[in-house]
Amino acid sequence: MKETGVTILVVAAHPHDFTHCAGTLGVHVSRGDKVTVVCMTQGGLIHNEHLSDELRKPQAERSLVSIEKSISEYGAMKVSELLQACAYFGVRDVRVLNMPEPFRLGRCPEAVVALRSIFLEIRPQILISQRPTPYSPRRLVDGVPEDHAEVAYATLEARNQARSGRVDDSQPPHITAVTLYPGVYFDISEHDFAVDISEWYEQRVLAEIAFRSQGHTEQFARRRIQVEVGSTGFHYGAMYAEGFVRDKPELQSSIFVSDLTLRYASESETAHIARLSGVRVNDGGSS
Repeated sequence: MKETGVTILVVAAHPHDFTHCAGTLGVHVSRGDKVTVVCMTQGGLIHNEHLSDELRKPQAERSLVSIEKSISEYGAMKVSELLQACAYFGVRDVRVLNMPEPFRLGRCPEAVVALRSIFLEIRPQILISQRPTPYSPRRLVDGVPEDHAEVAYATLEARNQARSGRVDDSQPPHITAVTLYPGVYFDISEHDFAVDISEWYEQRVLAEIAFRSQGHTEQFARRRIQVEVGSTGFHYGAMYAEGFVRDKPELQSSIFVSDLTLRYASESETAHIARLSGVRVNDGGSS
């Protein structure tokens, strides 16, 4: 795979799902790579904290104004928040398919058609998808996988269909080289690798704050990133990192060792501790 100039397609179920790989996307955009983010739904039914808070109250105490707010209004708010969050990482190509919620592939076969068209249009080398299996027994609705997994099924089906040409296609078939799943959906022991996003910490915090409709505050955002992305970073020897799981083992021309792995293998213990503490160091001292 080329070091620069790659095209990355991210397919998320809901607007906030983008954030789980946002720092990595920022790294790639800063290198000149192209990134497209596709959101399957507006997310009007997900993390709708204002509505949820009202529905928890006794019926006589509920605000009719809040309850009567349409799902589309909440969805529009989340789309606006998604655009703002993506902008922090330089991602400008953002598309919302506005499929019905909760998303079920069996009820929305048109989702595969729309995604296949996007694959053929942007021709990504890298796909970042939702995980295609439920990651918890609680993530089942009426005995079937919830919408994150359903979006994954639609995405992978579209990816596979894009491999084959059709008479009415205006673009030739396309094979996506690498498919990845954000590590947040897996145990850290299952990760295949992680991307150091220490330089993107503030943007990750701002992206969390952007989702005010979900009740996010700056205090919550900083705590979440420090705990969630910070724990992944600490595991890999960085301040902040985003983990990933490959769809399948990858063929390489030789044994690959990243530049960071080589660099960190030669640093002193003092430099290692300082770096994990957020101190810029030369080997043997701070700068």
